[in-house]
Amino acid sequence: MKKLKTLLLLLVSFISISGLNAQKKELPLSVKFGGYVHTLFTYDTRQMVAAREGHILLYPKNEILDAAGEDINEGGVYNMAVIQSRVNAKITGPEILGAKTNGMIEAEFIGNGESDTNGLRVRHAFVNLDWGNTSLLIGQTWSPLFVAEVFPFTVGANAGLPFKPFARNPQVRLTHKTGNWKLLAAIATERDYTSTGPDGSSNKYLRNAGMPIVQGQAHYYLGKKKHLFGVSGEYKNLKPSLMSTTGSKETGDYQEWKNDKTISSWAVMGYFKLNFNPVTFKAQTTYGTNLTDVLMLGGYAVKDMNPVTNEASYTGIKVMGSWAELSYKKNDWEYAFLAGYSKNYGAEDDIASTDLVYARSKDIGELYRLAPRVCKKYKNLKFEFEAEYTAAAYGKLTEKAKVKDTKWIGGTRYSLGVYYFF
Repeated sequence: MKKLKTLLLLLVSFISISGLNAQKKELPLSVKFGGYVHTLFTYDTRQMVAAREGHILLYPKNEILDAAGEDINEGGVYNMAVIQSRVNAKITGPEILGAKTNGMIEAEFIGNGESDTNGLRVRHAFVNLDWGNTSLLIGQTWSPLFVAEVFPFTVGANAGLPFKPFARNPQVRLTHKTGNWKLLAAIATERDYTSTGPDGSSNKYLRNAGMPIVQGQAHYYLGKKKHLFGVSGEYKNLKPSLMSTTGSKETGDYQEWKNDKTISSWAVMGYFKLNFNPVTFKAQTTYGTNLTDVLMLGGYAVKDMNPVTNEASYTGIKVMGSWAELSYKKNDWEYAFLAGYSKNYGAEDDIASTDLVYARSKDIGELYRLAPRVCKKYKNLKFEFEAEYTAAAYGKLTEKAKVKDTKWIGGTRYSLGVYYFF
């Protein structure tokens, strides 16, 4: 009887343990939370073109002279913000369709626009299926034009803008690794970072064109993946207008006309990273048309109007942006220097009017930036200081959307950042 009781006890224990193991196999899900608390102090020597109450610096504003010849935009500007603080959840899930699954959702408090500063917005939200050499990502994450492995770790929130692309997009992305190569193809749309047009910034111009952005990327790694050489590119199509009008209601000859014209644009990018620990050198060049949705200069313009319907045809404005960064990191100290340059190469065709240009700062011909920084980390606490001198060549727009008779306007931003990682 005693042996029977012992046997029954062992059987019950075995069934209980088996049930627990079965539950574990059915629900192998784990979530890891992380993020950081961030405070940024800034001081500008003049008024700047910037986003989110001046938090994201682009370049100095042009001079505006008062009646006495004094520049209204010259003078110190101070700011302090915590809106870059963020939180994320990294999820590891069960095997599905023979693939390991993972995902992430991340949010910050930088908002979706000037009226939403301090509001919560999604940065990343995706699921990834990984079959080893091939993976499929569905959701929102970095655009292939923003290379997470090769970008400058600036103290300011601009990450090297506007000398390089910056965007996160809803997308479907297929990645394949073979040997030292990593190949990527994606289709994407616009969300927080959008193109501009007759009605201002909006993703409707892309949506109305009826096709997604098509993107590709190729990476080649050397030295146990310490060194990287890569190229990326994209093609997109916008429909800026659905309708044009002629005549007027007062004269009785008012008419509406359906518009079908689109503007195609493209971008190509080359970059590399050389990691000779503790020294790292990174550089990137981007060349393309209509890059407002990735926060660079350029855009597009009306080149002519249909004399019967007033429907516009468009031409892209070509821009180039380059940056290079040299950094030295050792014993939780980092010293780095960033240099950037951008140039407006004008439109592909003559433009109809300087008033019918849809671009970011169409009166800037060139930009450059020099930015040294120093960082120190104490466990999960990090202090950073940076000085960014940015200069813009403002001038007059020509019939090719180039800029002439330029005058350089420069300004410096001093930034102190504090991070507490968790």
